[in-house]
Parts: sequence; structure tokens; C-alpha cells
Amino acid sequence: MIGKLPQTMQRNLFRPMLKDFIDPGHELVLLSDKIDWHYFEKEFEPLYCSNNGSPSVPIRLIVACIMLKQLYNLGDETLPAYWVRDVYFQYFSGMTFFEHEFPFVPSDFSHFRKRIGVAGFEKIFACSVKLHGKDVAKQAKFSLSDTTVQENNTTFPTDAKLCKKVIDKCNKIAESEGIVQRQKFRKESKQLVREAYNGNHPKRRKRSRKAKKRLRTVANHQIRELERKMNDFQKAAHGKSLELYKRAVNQQRHDGDKVYSLHKPFTRCMSKGKAHKQYEFGNKVGLITGGVKGKKIILAIKGFIENIYDGHSIEPLLRQMAGNGIPLPDELAYDRGGKGKSEIMGVKILIPSAPKKSDTAYQKLAKRKKHRRRAAIEPIIGHLKSDFRMAQNYLWGEAGVQINAFMSACAWNLKKMMGKLREKFPQFILRLFFPKNYFCTAA
Repeated sequence: MIGKLPQTMQRNLFRPMLKDFIDPGHELVLLSDKIDWHYFEKEFEPLYCSNNGSPSVPIRLIVACIMLKQLYNLGDETLPAYWVRDVYFQYFSGMTFFEHEFPFVPSDFSHFRKRIGVAGFEKIFACSVKLHGKDVAKQAKFSLSDTTVQENNTTFPTDAKLCKKVIDKCNKIAESEGIVQRQKFRKESKQLVREAYNGNHPKRRKRSRKAKKRLRTVANHQIRELERKMNDFQKAAHGKSLELYKRAVNQQRHDGDKVYSLHKPFTRCMSKGKAHKQYEFGNKVGLITGGVKGKKIILAIKGFIENIYDGHSIEPLLRQMAGNGIPLPDELAYDRGGKGKSEIMGVKILIPSAPKKSDTAYQKLAKRKKHRRRAAIEPIIGHLKSDFRMAQNYLWGEAGVQINAFMSACAWNLKKMMGKLREKFPQFILRLFFPKNYFCTAA
């Protein structure tokens, strides 16, 4: 059953209303008044049972908390401490009076994410784009696009670590199913992982190679023992996990579709090519932003499970824009990694290349300016990672890749909207107290 926030405007003698002592020009107050909260309640209401069950967390409250979480780079567990001590967080969440306790448990964030799914978060992102009104059409005339890697919250993968995890997982399955094992290898596997470290050192190379071989042998032994002693019902329950463990243990150096993480097997390895960080382990994310001068809005963003070619990310992003009612750009600037098609869905794709001999000096200069402007998307990606939680994806499952990308872009758009509202608020106050004809004199 849907929970509702109390819609009382009656004053309390011992509890002052938030609007009585907060700054009406604060960016969160202005943004809260700008967002159409009834839209989310109307869209997500069919996902709840209407006549039974205990009341859920109000939709208005939990959507606002998810936005705050991304805006201020907070986690599910850390938001409550900030929310309780910040009156503007509470006003943004729809509270009337100051609250001394967070109104729900952090696990409700996870339940809500599962309830609305990727489609629900796409609606929240689309709403953040449409908040900008006429600026959306202006930004969409000429757009920029690029891809980046959203890293998953996983340890740096090595063969020794994966084998050790497989051994531990097999022991855990055996304990839960009541299977008696010949040996658990807990002490030995821990020592073998230590010996496998720093295998490139000349004095440790032989010992490290031997430890890795032994770990692989032990892991395969544990998997085979489970398969031998499990009944049909247990095999059906744990069959997929055991297949994943086999792939992780027996994969070779040059194999494709490798397993880099047991809890996030969809993780891909991307070559970064920099001295301080040669590889990134996560999933590719493509985005489209406005290209005109001024505050740039993110118009489309999509996470990809497969490690696709950069040029193939453009069409899904344009389809997302069209599906959300955002006008498609006339031109889209991309780097040389997007070579392939010169036009997609009626949008001209601009790739840096040598100028034509027939181009005039003006045409060459215009093309050069457009390609230079494409670099403006790079700091946007940097801010998404450092400020809006796209540096690492902490969410579970394949859906978490897309959900985290949507909410990071949503936070960026909301931050830009807050800046615009903050600039316009003093002008609004001046117009309120000094009408346009105040200084006009009679002719």
C-alpha cells in the first residue's frame, strides 16, 4: 500500500514549520518548488498494491532522498546522518516540521530500486532534462558524445584471488547444503595466496607459479566434489554458480569473455593505457550532452554490459533521446573512436579528419571549432565520476550499471538547474518589489 506524507498546514505551538526559518533563496528550496513531484507519484503508483499491506515509504520522500544521495555523493547508509541535521534536505524531501529521526531504514532504497527498475529511473532522468525547458531544444541543436568506463566495486582481479574466492564459496555452499567435504583447505589456500603475490620478481617467480597451480587444483577439486555429492535439487539450485566458478578457475590468458569478479560477472576489462592505471574493470557508459555555449545538460546516458565499439553507442543514445521526447540534434561531434557511419537517424556525425580540398578557409575554421568544442564533454565526465558517484558502481546486478549512470546524469542536470535558479532568484525579488514601470516617467 502506498504511504503518504502528512498534508497538514496546521501550525504546532512547540514545533516551528521549516518554511518559517529557512532561506527561501536556498538552491534546494528553489529546486524543490520547481520539480513536479506529483508526476512521480502518478507514474509509480501502479507499481504498488492499492488495498493491502503496510504503508510504504512515500514516493515523494524516497525519490527526493535518492536525488539528494547522488547530488551530495552519499551512500544508502550515510545519507540518514546528513538528512537529520540538514533542514534543507528535509524541506526538499517534503517535510513540514523538523524531524529528529530519519523516516525509513536504508534498506528501503534497495527495495525501491527493485520496484521501479531501470524504466523508473529513466523517467526520473528524463524529468531532470525537461526541467530545463526551452534550454533543452537550444542545447540539442549541436551535441557532443563520448564514452567512459564506470568501474565496478571490485578488487583488482588476479588468478590467485579468484581461486581463493571459489574455494571459500564452495565451502559455504557445502555448509548450507549439509554436504560433508573431505577437506576445506582454508589454512592452505590462505598461505598459497600469500605465496602467489609479486610473481614477477625473479626470486619469487617459481614459488608464485607453483602456488597459483596448486590453488587452481584445489579449486577444481572442491567444485568436482560438490558436483559429485549434490542431488538433482541441489544441482538445479547451484548449477549456474558452479559453472561460473569453473569458468573463473580454468580461464586462460588469451580467452575472451573472462570472469573478473564472482559477484559481478558482467565486469569487463578496458585498456586505459596510462602509466598510473593501465586497465579499468567495469562497464562502458555512453552519453550525449549539449554542445552550445553555456551550462551543458546531459541529454542521454546509457550503460552497456558488453564491451561494444564506441561508434555503436551513438544509435542507442539517440533512440533514448527520441523515446524521452527530446529533439534529436542536427549535428553530433564525436572523437576518432566513433568512425563508421556519417549519419545515424538523420543526425550528422562529425569525426575529426583532414579537411577537403574544396573547403573554403571559413568552412575549415568552422569545422575546427566544432571539433575543438567536443573536448568540453571531458570535464563533464570527470565531474560525474568525482562528484556524482559514477567513479564506482556500488549497486547490485546488471541493472545497477544503468541505474547508477541515470542517477549520476540526473544529479548533474539538477545541479545545473540549481545554479540557474540561484541566479534568477535575486531578479525575481527585484521584480516583486520594483515592477517594470516603477522607474518609468510619464511622457
